[in-house]
Amino acid sequence: MPHFTHDQLHKITRAIFEVTGVPAAEAAIVADSLVDANLCGHDSHGAVRIPQYVGFIRDGDIATGVPLKIDSETETTAVIDGGWGFGQVQSRRMTEVAMNKARNAGVAVVTLHHCNHIGRVGEYLERVARAGFVAFAAVNNHGSGRSTAPYGGWEPRLATNPITFAAPVADGDPVVLDITTSVTAEGKIRVRRNKGEPVPEGWIIDNQGNFTTDANDFYTDPRGAIMPFGGEVAHKGFGLSMMVDILVGALGSGGCSRPEANRLGNAFFLTVIDPARFNGADYCRRQVADLIAWCKSSRKLPGVEEILVPGEPEARCRKHRLEHGIEIDAETWRQIEETAKGVGAKIDVPAAQS
Repeated sequence: MPHFTHDQLHKITRAIFEVTGVPAAEAAIVADSLVDANLCGHDSHGAVRIPQYVGFIRDGDIATGVPLKIDSETETTAVIDGGWGFGQVQSRRMTEVAMNKARNAGVAVVTLHHCNHIGRVGEYLERVARAGFVAFAAVNNHGSGRSTAPYGGWEPRLATNPITFAAPVADGDPVVLDITTSVTAEGKIRVRRNKGEPVPEGWIIDNQGNFTTDANDFYTDPRGAIMPFGGEVAHKGFGLSMMVDILVGALGSGGCSRPEANRLGNAFFLTVIDPARFNGADYCRRQVADLIAWCKSSRKLPGVEEILVPGEPEARCRKHRLEHGIEIDAETWRQIEETAKGVGAKIDVPAAQS
């Protein structure tokens, strides 16, 4: 497989987007986001998205160089229109709005709509937690991107609808829980398909309602469906997914899942809380650190070497891949090269073969 350093992959990603007419500053932000997703081990939200995003730009589904537009706001709230700009760019700006309000008022609830795919949601909440805040986020697909079946059904009705929490930790990396309410993210199926690997049993059903491990069965026309998480208790994942759709689509401005919605993108609901307004920032950080230590002190099941808490696998993977490089599967790299050639980008950074 092609093997890249962080800097090499960042340079390639930035170059492809700049050639398509994306402003340099925006191209750098998108490259930061995609490459960091690869560093964290979330290849589903990394460089595999380059061809998709270039297609969005070509088709007019991503606008570049557009500012945020505040539809309405109070001291603690804001409803923001992203102008269908790059999700990574507009979400970073929206996050700054939310943190500024939380600094001033102690809490902020901010929504963003008319925004393209925002990438790894944990990226933004990790940033918020490193600034000392506790945060919660939920994301839907503006009512489109329907990929997940309801509990007991086999036709897709909801998006993967992720939820994310983050909190700062005394003398450590933030705790970041970043999960989909479906059993998996669509991008993880995409990566498996590119690698020619089966998906685990229970992830997806085909468009006739049959469970399958063939990733291609999800991408048929009509599509198959992803299952809500939970296995035998998948009503829990389905219930959470519905609540995300209500929170982002009904309370926010994204709109809930509905058959007539057809423009793919993410709507983003973000709550930021300043722990200094409660029992104090130091108290919060110490409590979280003590909770981590308490959980890790549990006797481990056979075969388990260590108990890891949310955000820890990503932090360790980032450290490892910064030191040892990022592997991109051959099919994904072929698609990236083809995309670069199609837009006239010269990606002459050498890729060592692992």
